Amino acid sequence: MARSDLADLMPHRRSPGRVLVVTLLVVTAGYLAWRVAVLAGLEAHFGSGFDEQRFNRLQQEYDRREDAFARADARMRKLIAEHPRAERIDWSRYRTCVREPGRPSDTCTTTPPRDQKVYDALWGVSVILYQPKDEGRTFYRFYHEDPPRYTIMRAPEDTAEEAEEYAVAHGFRSTRPLGPGWTILGPIDDIGREEKQFP
Repeated sequence: MARSDLADLMPHRRSPGRVLVVTLLVVTAGYLAWRVAVLAGLEAHFGSGFDEQRFNRLQQEYDRREDAFARADARMRKLIAEHPRAERIDWSRYRTCVREPGRPSDTCTTTPPRDQKVYDALWGVSVILYQPKDEGRTFYRFYHEDPPRYTIMRAPEDTAEEAEEYAVAHGFRSTRPLGPGWTILGPIDDIGREEKQFP
């Protein structure tokens, strides 16, 4: 029997180096596929994947309650006028808190029933926030949805372009104009930057 015939009859031996290379390629490909799937899922949940859906919902609710937002804005402007030196005013259903300069903590009072009624006419708003560092802007923040956090901004002096410039400069991922002076913002993906924006 020829030597070549004997080689055909004997089982092939796999070199350990070849097995190791194939194993590493399979593991690497599996890891990369897993990373792509995880990152795509995170992007869909925390990134632009929910923007359109949530922006549509916020716009629908704003359109239904435009008068309620206008009443809440008028009430917030009165609070701002009552506390011209405040570093922050936040108004929620049950509490209204004012941060005055030089005080160690916010001064909070129970939100009066009349203001609760105005607040209750809004849909899904967790807090209405004013900070003078944001130059006359008021924020209607939505916390009860899954993160990330979305916000409706009231900026009566801003054009749509100025609102978009503000959003980009402060880390908001996207915007949608709702009408003169009203814009949906959201989200700020960087938690540290969000906390800096809304301390």
